[in-house]
Amino acid sequence: MQKTHSFQRKVIGYILVIVSLTLAVGTLLVVSLVTRKLSQQNVNYTLSAFVKTDVELENQKDKMDTAFVNISTSLTRSGMPDIGSASLPYTKSLIGISNLFDQFLDYKMIGLFSSDAAIICSPVRSFSVHYSSDDVFTSRLYDDILHGEKDYGMAYMHEFITDSYAGTSSFWLGKVVYFRRAFLYGGKRYYILIGLDESVIHQSFLHLEQGFNSVYIVGQDSEIISSSHTNMFRRKLDCPIRPDSGLSYKETLGETEYQIIPQALGIYDWSIVNQYPTSEYMRDVNRMSVFIITIFIGCLAAVGLCVTLTIRRLSSPLNELSDRLKGFSSTGLHSPQTVLHTGNIEEFDILNKSFLQMADDIQRLVARQKEEEEQKNQFRIQALMAQINPHFICNALNTVKVMAEIAGNRNVATMIAHICQYISPAFRTKKNRWSYAEEYAFLEDYIYILEICFSAKMEIGCSFDPSIRDCVLPRFLIQPLIENSISHGMTQDWTLEIDVSVKKTEGGEVWIRVSDNGIGFAPEVLLDKKEMLANCKKAADPQAGIGLQNIKQRLNHYYPESHAFEIESAPNAGTAIAIRIPLQTNDASPQNGQSAIT
Repeated sequence: MQKTHSFQRKVIGYILVIVSLTLAVGTLLVVSLVTRKLSQQNVNYTLSAFVKTDVELENQKDKMDTAFVNISTSLTRSGMPDIGSASLPYTKSLIGISNLFDQFLDYKMIGLFSSDAAIICSPVRSFSVHYSSDDVFTSRLYDDILHGEKDYGMAYMHEFITDSYAGTSSFWLGKVVYFRRAFLYGGKRYYILIGLDESVIHQSFLHLEQGFNSVYIVGQDSEIISSSHTNMFRRKLDCPIRPDSGLSYKETLGETEYQIIPQALGIYDWSIVNQYPTSEYMRDVNRMSVFIITIFIGCLAAVGLCVTLTIRRLSSPLNELSDRLKGFSSTGLHSPQTVLHTGNIEEFDILNKSFLQMADDIQRLVARQKEEEEQKNQFRIQALMAQINPHFICNALNTVKVMAEIAGNRNVATMIAHICQYISPAFRTKKNRWSYAEEYAFLEDYIYILEICFSAKMEIGCSFDPSIRDCVLPRFLIQPLIENSISHGMTQDWTLEIDVSVKKTEGGEVWIRVSDNGIGFAPEVLLDKKEMLANCKKAADPQAGIGLQNIKQRLNHYYPESHAFEIESAPNAGTAIAIRIPLQTNDASPQNGQSAIT
């Protein structure tokens, strides 16, 4: 029962691990998708809000273009004022400029600049006149207005009248974004300057501010024109804008990681940047992750309960089946007689029937094994007794050989000597393979006997490659091929030529070919033999093809994937059988008294 509990725990544990891994991977994928979705939504919202800011700034630019036209028209009609005098045209021009404040309340200042003088007009109709000899003309602000390349800039209001301001009026501390237009009058270049309150630009992106983010309008060199932080005016942006990074990118500033979303605006070379900590939008992700993990734990608990109940229901028949297996092995392999309670589960019914069938099959197999073992013992005894016969035959033939030599009949003695040498390998050695030299010596005796039997009507030529004399091959591999040529190729006048060739190929293999000029096979007979050899089937005639089948089966045994066996024949054109086998070496040398290949 302890093993059963261990099995239950293992199965439950494996299933819970698989389910846990599946749910964990699914949770990670869902969280990843939610994170990506929220990030994309935030980017899309920001980009759509950027469009609104761009439209508002375009409207402000159109208003300024109108103001520039009005100012230049007024100056042209009344004549360019002589800043050094207080003439009537000069006064009218100043009044005309100051009246523009009634139309554009967002303007902080309007100015007219030349290389030698400047007029600054404020919304309260106050005028400041400065000459090239004044210190303010050497300031960086005036240098940018008169010689800078940009048509816009940033300044504090007091910088238009003095380098430093120690007053307390908040008006002169106001932040101004000015815009410049140049025109020629009387051969002299003048600049019209309109200063826009920075808060007006700030108003264009108030809808983007969410409390935790920072929004910036930046110009060239990442200089901040307006931002959601009042102290960032004219400072450099902390993180550089990377236009090649797509819609958004991440940047680490200090120890905080920020999501940066930049977008180019339609006026000048300005850009708007929305910067917020990634931890802010990750709050929604974390809340979603907690919800998903809660569902995951609930699903895991439900699956664990279902698995536990299911395993307990399935383990009961398994326990009973396990007990049956133990009883089957401990009771001498006797089939159980009791009925297995499978709980109406079809698979267990099939398993029980299969077990009973297996038990019966094992009993029959054991009985058959005992019977075969008894037969093998009988065969061993018969084989030991049969070994006496070959020894007796050889001894008898040697006696006849001696008698023929005494009687002076040398031909009979030589014939008997070759017969003894031919049959002696069958029982003198138990090796399954021998060298090509031994095979050649065996064939010499066999060919001599054939030539004596068939007189001069049959010629057998035998050619062996001397370089492979010490390599090995299966015993008696070539002799059945010669016998096949004699059995199926002999002509009616008992004449036959057989050629035996054994040589080494360039690929390191041995090519054995036995051909004759006999009567050959008819096409249908040749096809039947090829099919018999390919499938190792028995021939229709029990006496036909035994030698070839024997060779094919031995080749399949010794060289399963590395041999070839081909047979070609035609009526009255002879038969050729070719065998290709791997070249194998062996330290064994030819036996004493046997011929060597030359």
